[in-house]
Amino acid sequence: MKEKVWDLFVRIFHWSLVLSFTAAYLTAAYGYNETYDLDEVHEWLGYFITILIVLRIVWGFVGSKYARFSNFIFSPSEYIENFKAIIGNKHIKHYMGHNPLGGAMVFALIAGLLVLTFSGLTLLGWSEYTGPVWALGISVSDSIGDLAKFIHYELSDFMLVLIGAHILGVFVAMKQHSENLVRSMFTGHKER
Repeated sequence: MKEKVWDLFVRIFHWSLVLSFTAAYLTAAYGYNETYDLDEVHEWLGYFITILIVLRIVWGFVGSKYARFSNFIFSPSEYIENFKAIIGNKHIKHYMGHNPLGGAMVFALIAGLLVLTFSGLTLLGWSEYTGPVWALGISVSDSIGDLAKFIHYELSDFMLVLIGAHILGVFVAMKQHSENLVRSMFTGHKER
């Protein structure tokens, strides 16, 4: 029996974030040479990601049952139990929404993206004299600007590690539960 788990907002958010983060990362890494400069595209993608994250945080409090953060906050013992079950390939308990480690990964990804976008906005105001930080007249010292630059550059690479762990977790859960989680992020339905 199928159950609606991922609402339309969560699904649009998820795939929009996948595409926009990928494009933002690629435009930063490969978007400049003598022929073209994609810095402005990178900036606009950063604004879009910022909006997505803010909307997702709001939706985490007011959205549907499985979209709410309260649905994937677990006790420390449940995190440990879930970790042991995955490692031991004895993943007996089935979760309709996020399992404990999946919920923790959502929080880690959102936190990482918040810091990434905030550092990007700070860097933009400090080095380019543009963006909301600059428009609001917020003074950024060189030491803060250098720190924002360091965080933005290093965290973008660390986000790839988190994303890789997220993808690995999805495939492990798919194997252990014999369910297609990727399809459910398109259709919104999971098998009960």
